[in-house]
Amino acid sequence: MSSQRSYNKTILIGRLGADPELKTGGKSDYANFSICNSSVDKEGREEVQWHRVKAFGKQAHLCKDYLHKGDLCCVEGRLDAHSYEKNGEKRIANSIILEKLTFLTPKRRTDNASIPVTSEVDAVFPV
Repeated sequence: MSSQRSYNKTILIGRLGADPELKTGGKSDYANFSICNSSVDKEGREEVQWHRVKAFGKQAHLCKDYLHKGDLCCVEGRLDAHSYEKNGEKRIANSIILEKLTFLTPKRRTDNASIPVTSEVDAVFPV
């Protein structure tokens, strides 16, 4: 093993493509959602990229309760590459394991319920 340390950190700001999906059971509840962001290439064309995000435990429930399609948020976490098989073909997919979430869309609610601005997990959960 190398004596050099490595660092795996991803920070993205983007909009949700759909409401988060909450999955319960197993070791921990988790939520999946996708965000998109865009940039402009050298020719001035907009390039849109989609990123999968996975949140665990309490953060999963916060995502399900307070994030909605079109909301702007900042996600911070670690990039996770995993493989799976589809139609007999091995595929590799990347996702971001959420560590910190910042809500950037103003509150839509009219009641006095408090909506957290940021949410951090104490530990990183395995996929």
